[in-house]
Amino acid sequence: MVDEAKLSKPKIQEIADRVASHFVPVVVALTIITLIIWIAVGVAVRKQSGAEATVHAITYAITVLIVSCPCAIGLAVPMVIVIAGGVAAKHGVIFKSATTIETARNTSHVVFDKTGTLTQGKLTVAVEEFIGSITSSSMPMLLGLVGSIKHPVSTAVTAHLKAQGVLASAVSDPKTLTGKGVEGTASGRVLRAGNSRWLNVSSDPHVQSVLSQGHTAFCFTIDNSLAAVFGLEDSLRPDALSTITKLHERGVSVHVISGDDDGAVHSVTTQLSIPNTNVRSRCTPADKQAYIQDLLAVPTSVSSAKKSKKPVVIFCGDGTNDAVALAQATIGVHMNEGTDVAKSAADIVLLRPSLAGILT
Repeated sequence: MVDEAKLSKPKIQEIADRVASHFVPVVVALTIITLIIWIAVGVAVRKQSGAEATVHAITYAITVLIVSCPCAIGLAVPMVIVIAGGVAAKHGVIFKSATTIETARNTSHVVFDKTGTLTQGKLTVAVEEFIGSITSSSMPMLLGLVGSIKHPVSTAVTAHLKAQGVLASAVSDPKTLTGKGVEGTASGRVLRAGNSRWLNVSSDPHVQSVLSQGHTAFCFTIDNSLAAVFGLEDSLRPDALSTITKLHERGVSVHVISGDDDGAVHSVTTQLSIPNTNVRSRCTPADKQAYIQDLLAVPTSVSSAKKSKKPVVIFCGDGTNDAVALAQATIGVHMNEGTDVAKSAADIVLLRPSLAGILT
């Protein structure tokens, strides 16, 4: 990816190449004219021999060529790209293309996902509630359903169940539904686990109890009947607050769009002093894409010139459900330890588990 960035051309390089395509022939023509004129001056005016006049003329011609130095125009931008890409790589930031380096300096909006981006993505189960008297049989089915899923929520629930000594039972045809959850079958029963909106259990008292505490609700249903609710919590990245603060100081508008529940999202954004008008929760991948499109559709104002310019929107995420938004944004930034799908959709990859790369 580093090599691709070095070999790709930013827009400014295209301008430089066009200028050079006209400038170089002009300089060569002036050099030849200088050579001819000084040979004539040497022979006709200074009464020099042809050889002596030619030597002096060549000196003047080379001087014209060196002073004009058309090579610098073509080499300046590639050198900047190589140096900038190398410095960024040392700081754990990989640019996939040179145009990204050129565009990033005009950033007007930075949009963050929550889980795994602003937070560390290492969730733990804080609350668990079981409905009915089938706990002993339902938990093995839940573990069999989510045990192989790599989503942070599923990983946390899997670790929690295994710590309690639960053994997974066989589940047929487990299928992940991006932005919703996972479903499968066991012993002829339909199993689903995911967010409360998808499972239509948001109004259930057990789910409301978990949501009221600001936790992320993970629900499990058997044949469309709620069997268990888990409340999960996560912690902010150590550098999240300082990164958001510096972005505000630079005049960059900061936003958060997340598929998580309202309480969990607003708990994080309140700590980071992000206004509620710039926060969206319970977002599907399509909702995230639409939010990015709305930001791109509104020109940003330049107060000094009283003009407007096209906004540059950076989206930073790590999950498969962020891939569409990463591709939609002007610049997509993939967080360390995210999914391969998200990485392929991004323009920049952060190699270190730190948000400081956003500021690079």
